[in-house]
Amino acid sequence: MALATDLPIIPLTNGAADVSLGKVVKLSSGATVVTSAVTDAAFGVVTEDAEAGGQVSVAPAGTGAIVFVEASASGIAVGDPLAPAASGRAAKTTTAGHKSFGTALEASTAAGELIKCVLAPSLRIMP
Repeated sequence: MALATDLPIIPLTNGAADVSLGKVVKLSSGATVVTSAVTDAAFGVVTEDAEAGGQVSVAPAGTGAIVFVEASASGIAVGDPLAPAASGRAAKTTTAGHKSFGTALEASTAAGELIKCVLAPSLRIMP
């Protein structure tokens, strides 16, 4: 379900758990793992489902790619800055110290919903 406007997609080794489209991931010990907190630095977003220990396709943060991300809750609005959240989801943020990786292009109405976002041209630390 990757979008036609996706930019470079990088094949990486997936960590010890299955991941699905829209999960926000970071790098750990040479493999991808889902983010667990808003203070994590996102490496990118998974563009298709992948099995544990297999290969995973990731759209890297900083590329300007338009991808689907899994919302952490309802209430994300168009234009909200997004940061990593628990379980590899994306949360809106304006909190100092949070690391924003993209901007919401669609609103969320429920946790777990896939919404479009543009991956920021660079990682933003919220002031």
